[in-house]
Amino acid sequence: MCFRNACPRRAVTLSVLAAAACLLATACHAAAPDAPTVIRQIGGGRGVCVLVGDKGCRLALDLARTSKLVLYVQLAKADDVEAACRAADAAGLYGRRIFVAKGSPETIHLADNVADAVVAVAAAPPKAEALRVLRPDGKAFLAKTAITKPWPDGVDDWSHHYHSPDNNPQTKDQLARAPYLTQFIAAPRYAPAPQNVVASAGRIFMAFGNIAWHEREEPWLDTLVCVNGFNGAMLWKRKLTSGIMVDRSTMIATPTVLYLADAKSCKLLDPATGKRIGEIAVPADVAGGTFWKWTALQDGVLYALVGEHEATDPVKRWRRTAHGWPWGAISDGYNLKDPPAWDAKKWKRTASFDPKDHVWGLSKTLLAIDPKTQKVLWRHEEPRHPIDSRSLCMKNGRMYFCHFSKYLVCLDAKTGKEIWRKTPENDPALFKAIGPYCPYEAWSTGWRTTYYLRCSDKALYFAGPQVFDVTAVSTDDGRHLWTYKAERNPHVLIRNEGLYIVGAQNLKGDTHRLDPLSGKVLASYDIARRACVPVTGSTDSLLFRSHGDGTERLDPVSGERQWISPMRPSCFTGTVISGGHLYWTPWVCDCNLQMFGTICCAPAGAFKVDQAAVESERLESSDNPMTITPFEQAPADWPTYRANNTRTAKTQAAVPDRVKRLWTFTPTAAFEATSPVAAGGLVFVSGSDGIVRALDAADGKPRWTAYTGGAVRYPPALAGGRALVGSGDGYAYAFEAATGRLLWRFRAAPAHRSIPVYDQLLSTWPVASGVLLDGAVAYCAAGINNYDGTHVYALDAATGKIKWQNNSAGGTGAAFGSETGVQGDLLLDQGKLYLAGGSSASPTVFDTAGGRRLEAGQRARRGRELLLSVAKDKRGNLTRRVKTVGQPLYSIYPVYSKEVAWDTPIVKTKNANLLCRQTPNGSQLVAQNPSSNKHLWQHTLPGRPVRWGIAVDGSGRVVVTLRDGRVVCYGAGG
Repeated sequence: MCFRNACPRRAVTLSVLAAAACLLATACHAAAPDAPTVIRQIGGGRGVCVLVGDKGCRLALDLARTSKLVLYVQLAKADDVEAACRAADAAGLYGRRIFVAKGSPETIHLADNVADAVVAVAAAPPKAEALRVLRPDGKAFLAKTAITKPWPDGVDDWSHHYHSPDNNPQTKDQLARAPYLTQFIAAPRYAPAPQNVVASAGRIFMAFGNIAWHEREEPWLDTLVCVNGFNGAMLWKRKLTSGIMVDRSTMIATPTVLYLADAKSCKLLDPATGKRIGEIAVPADVAGGTFWKWTALQDGVLYALVGEHEATDPVKRWRRTAHGWPWGAISDGYNLKDPPAWDAKKWKRTASFDPKDHVWGLSKTLLAIDPKTQKVLWRHEEPRHPIDSRSLCMKNGRMYFCHFSKYLVCLDAKTGKEIWRKTPENDPALFKAIGPYCPYEAWSTGWRTTYYLRCSDKALYFAGPQVFDVTAVSTDDGRHLWTYKAERNPHVLIRNEGLYIVGAQNLKGDTHRLDPLSGKVLASYDIARRACVPVTGSTDSLLFRSHGDGTERLDPVSGERQWISPMRPSCFTGTVISGGHLYWTPWVCDCNLQMFGTICCAPAGAFKVDQAAVESERLESSDNPMTITPFEQAPADWPTYRANNTRTAKTQAAVPDRVKRLWTFTPTAAFEATSPVAAGGLVFVSGSDGIVRALDAADGKPRWTAYTGGAVRYPPALAGGRALVGSGDGYAYAFEAATGRLLWRFRAAPAHRSIPVYDQLLSTWPVASGVLLDGAVAYCAAGINNYDGTHVYALDAATGKIKWQNNSAGGTGAAFGSETGVQGDLLLDQGKLYLAGGSSASPTVFDTAGGRRLEAGQRARRGRELLLSVAKDKRGNLTRRVKTVGQPLYSIYPVYSKEVAWDTPIVKTKNANLLCRQTPNGSQLVAQNPSSNKHLWQHTLPGRPVRWGIAVDGSGRVVVTLRDGRVVCYGAGG
């Protein structure tokens, strides 16, 4: 474990203003460096690079051609921004690799610690500002000076499988404190089981095993992945030896070496590149084999359990298309022996450990090795019963291990000499207190590969799926201290203020803080942990899977609970804390989640997520926002997403009896398109590249193109000659519909803070709801995750001025199920504004008169679409209900769960129902008779359509957007 000066101190952000005094600065360049120099200086071609004043994206384009960097260009003048956007667009890179924003060099519009490099191409930002956005060890090139950002004090590594060799998943990191803001969201979105995660020096190393329950996990089978811990960039990946159990301590992270043990040796990898830089091999006659089954690094010595070969566990590709997975169908190794369902009253406790219950990580030989010379410093052997690697732990120069029900041993870690040994013969009371071995394994208790012994300075603690109770043993002499009789096997965390016992699955009343040496209950908490996810600890938090799903945070001092609902920790790793940040790694499940992948949170410090907007600081207007070029919009046009504000997808337009394809628009580079809208003889579409396009409805030729600074998820809303759109850069834009002239833009985000989200740069608060226009009022919502804050606005459609705002719908309060994110579209019905709010609360309902929140919505309704249904109740009265349906907004793979099932998108015209169907021959656009459902006509589409990708203009032309950004139009003929 590498630990950098982790002394108690006031929580600060990693930017640390005082770091300016520690700059490592050297005379460097009279001008901005070229692309090869930047890549060489930052140590590779992946990550985030900031280019301040790069007019025309000249350096950005060079870097894009020679690296895989995500490039952020910031320019002060609107004309320069426009020119840079067009240059990047012409190269097919805008909104994909190159992102452009307008802003003074005094403030860079990115989160703290997110950039690998800052390059001043023209006017340089202040040094303090460059340091703020740089990650530790990042490089800034400012005028004639090159600066390396130093590491702050108080950060900690997560160097071993359970943080450190003591098996206690409690960090010493002083910076990773609540509250939090999202730092990045990255791939892989899903990953196989089992898993092992370690972290050091700003890198996260994730080892994924041999079990894929769904096809979406299969690309990552038996793979080791390294990501940048500050921006999520995937630095490298390499294949692991297939079939070796990875849920054990066989990977150790340090700033300079990644130790990776397998069946033959311990490989030494370069953490920056993944390339092998060395190897430690132990002769078979020294250890009885070459299979490395456990490792630990302490005080410069490598400790290893090495022995005979283990049978490999074959790769499993289950190809499930249903929620969850059966515990009887994991793998050959996991399912060697499956006990019956566990019942506390009926369970027959076994007397001793049965080797048939578990075959991994057992060996008779324990070694201490000098990793520099590869010399074996000492060797310890247990000749009769092998050491169980799940029990190995060490702290303060002592090592502890056991073979369940046979012995418990303490060694001097420096010499390998035995300090004490306990057996059923010399201390039967101790082994009776520890109790019998429990072979039970399921989602409610945990994996049989999980450790069951951890240590502090003064005590060992038996706890885990393999034991029923919690038993404390003195490290001095192995005597029994106390046993806590648990209803079911709880999780244990050792902290300075006490020992925490977190009760088992859905079991309230069994979570306590105990005196570590006496077992006396010091405090109790009315919480219920869910399932098998390990409890981990930061300086001010206990983190575990929430009963309501997602993650629950418990403040151990105040007892305050907070719900981080969008994501949950992996069943094998829990939440990992390292380098001043918190990490959620990818997992396999379809639980009530809205975000998937490698997700990082940073300390928010004093930032207020519910801060109100000051109009003068947020609104930018053109010289003549009220002077509008005429734009004729017919009643039967399609002016908004799904035709109208109740999202019924109905129109009075009629489609021709026979149609032919009139035209196809193909963009410079593919992008994920929005649904189309059509009015005034134009077709409007936007998408993941943030570009708004207006096409001539007659021939598909571009009429105008406008640029926003982030991905657009919903098409423009049209009214009054204006086209309003919400962008991933945190702004709502109003363009002149006829010409594309920018009329105004309003920053709905509370701050300029862009972060990496699945390889794109987005505001922490994108206007992901789109814009809903109702007469003179434009509604929009900004946010992603509820804990970051959610901001809902009613704006004057003509001027962008604020009519009302609601900034309190997000957060992580104790009222579970009331915090709203922005996870889909808006719907308006009878004076109520509905927002798809994600896994915590959806749909959330607001009063359109003043923005007051009327209803929080339902939990476990994480879909992106809102659907209005009108039906008669038992008394014959019409009732109106808006429900959330469909897959989560940011999902690209199927989520297998009933509550996210799609409704079939059907467009209802005056004379036909239109829909898209997927057939073995491709996608079909179909027109059906509304009464009989008989086909009127059908056409094969040239690609896969966007969901709700059909619009019908007032002339009856049918426009379809495809997922690669193409737009096709069908009209009379054929």
